[in-house]
Amino acid sequence: MRKYYKLYMVPAIIIIIAGFFSGFSEQSYEQIAENLLKERTQILQAAYSGSMEIKQAESRLSKIETYPLLSEDVGNLRDLPATEFDVVKSMEFIETTQERKMLQYVSLTVTIRWYMSGLESDYVSDYDYSVILKTTRDGYVLSEFNPKQ
Repeated sequence: MRKYYKLYMVPAIIIIIAGFFSGFSEQSYEQIAENLLKERTQILQAAYSGSMEIKQAESRLSKIETYPLLSEDVGNLRDLPATEFDVVKSMEFIETTQERKMLQYVSLTVTIRWYMSGLESDYVSDYDYSVILKTTRDGYVLSEFNPKQ
């Protein structure tokens, strides 16, 4: 019996380690919202700057957004004339907190620090937003993204 204890120890250690690290593999709602907002910003910026076709931007947005946000973004892409926009150099998520979870929706409050490049100079601004994620069969998508009052 003494020889076989190693046979039981190795699988037991593997199960313990796998169980411990499996909790780290799932993203939090805060991380999901940050990733989706960063991707949305990149897509919109590329479309507004002309480096991405409007149809391609609409297609990419439809993979990470749902209504009503998707209809707002698509409408803005189609309606806005080609003008000079301030460029988002980067965005930093200062604070992200989950407000509530109801059915297939998760409500978050997000504070974003925007590092921008304008026509005359670079500037930094902080804004608070209300973000709503919707659960889909493929994961989560952005449903709403509105400035807090």
